[in-house]
Amino acid sequence: MLYRDAYDMLLDWKSNDRGKALLVDGARQIGKTFLLEQFAQREYADYIKVDFLSDDRAAEVLSSATTAQQVIEALSLISGKQVVPGSTLVFLDEVQEAPNVVTFSKYLVQDGRFDVAMSGSMLGVELAHVKSLPVGYMRIETMYPLTFWEFCKAQGVPAAVLADIKECFKAKTPVHNAVHERMIRLFRLYLVIGGMPEAVQKYVDAKGDLGAVRQVQEDLVALYREDMAKHAGDRVLQVKAIYDALPAQLAKENKRFLLKSLKSEAKFDRYANDFAWLVGARAALMAKSVTDPRPMLERTEEQGRFKLYLSDTGMLLSQYRSTVALDALAGARSVNFGGVYENVVAQELASAGVPLHYYRNSRKGEVDFIVEADGHAALPIEVKSGKDYKRHVALNNLLRSEEYGISRAYVLSEANVSVEQREGGEVSYVPLYMLPCIAEEAKGGDLSGVKVLPPEW
Repeated sequence: MLYRDAYDMLLDWKSNDRGKALLVDGARQIGKTFLLEQFAQREYADYIKVDFLSDDRAAEVLSSATTAQQVIEALSLISGKQVVPGSTLVFLDEVQEAPNVVTFSKYLVQDGRFDVAMSGSMLGVELAHVKSLPVGYMRIETMYPLTFWEFCKAQGVPAAVLADIKECFKAKTPVHNAVHERMIRLFRLYLVIGGMPEAVQKYVDAKGDLGAVRQVQEDLVALYREDMAKHAGDRVLQVKAIYDALPAQLAKENKRFLLKSLKSEAKFDRYANDFAWLVGARAALMAKSVTDPRPMLERTEEQGRFKLYLSDTGMLLSQYRSTVALDALAGARSVNFGGVYENVVAQELASAGVPLHYYRNSRKGEVDFIVEADGHAALPIEVKSGKDYKRHVALNNLLRSEEYGISRAYVLSEANVSVEQREGGEVSYVPLYMLPCIAEEAKGGDLSGVKVLPPEW
């Protein structure tokens, strides 16, 4: 059974937000249904599940309800069991097949006798058509494929080892060499397997058979393309063309998505909704270019200039020749894995809820990622796949630019921890397996527990 950090989110909702329905969004096949059923079995005396993907009639019956009592009667009819107030979780699954059903969740919330949890895929696309979302009655959370450390736990890495790595990250001291080498090998394995639960579980069950894992990944890619055919309407050909072009775009020196790869005279305005569809369906992650590396980064986003990553690195590698996966496992220096490494970074940051941006300036150069971690200054992140990881002209230019107030930066590579002072600031060189530490730092703080009284007049 795979450990998922999202279980803590479910517990938090049950403890602190039971006055709202829970809606769990995420790409197909990332484990939403399994986790919610596990949660229901562990934390509730009973639960009722309605799956709108397998039960076409359910949406019709429930959509006609206008009161909590009618919803309860319909649920009893559909499930064939009594709904017990105060101890039952109502779990509505695959709500993208009946998006207007999300609206009536507020009736149960207002009634207060049941907790309501929903999950679905393509919700960023399908909920756009819902006439009335229950604002104030719903908590929305997004799930992603397994993060790298969730993957490590699935491979039996002791919690004490991960705790030691966190301490080394905080203290900026090298990790013990034997641990470092093992973690780098695990990171390379994660590149190939990725974080889709079925692929990770297949690796465990098949005792390391990567051929079986690759078949799972290819089936998942085919499933995603089927979803595009079903949900993308009359733009399905354009959406598929973008999705299919992603591996080739990321393999280039400049990872930026080039519109001319779709059509020589392609304009962003013509394809903007297609890119938005892929991102809304959680099939792709978009990192937008900014020209000013200072908070608030959204101010200087460049329309039509972005990088597009696949939602899962394993699915990405499955679309290259199998020899590429073997080279990734071996850490072959003859192949440039910059795009694949960047894909993992994008995944990890997105999983932590960090908006994706990169910095580009015609004079200063380009930095792979930039996040708002300090509150007063942005934090640049460079990703290096080769031995020349200490060569980073654009990053140096940012540190030297006093107007930006940037005093530190990270460089991710396969090398162990080291710190160097550069003109204008400090560069921390950390191994790629410390990426979850950076993602956690980039999340920043929140206002929980902070109390500030207005000034007295």
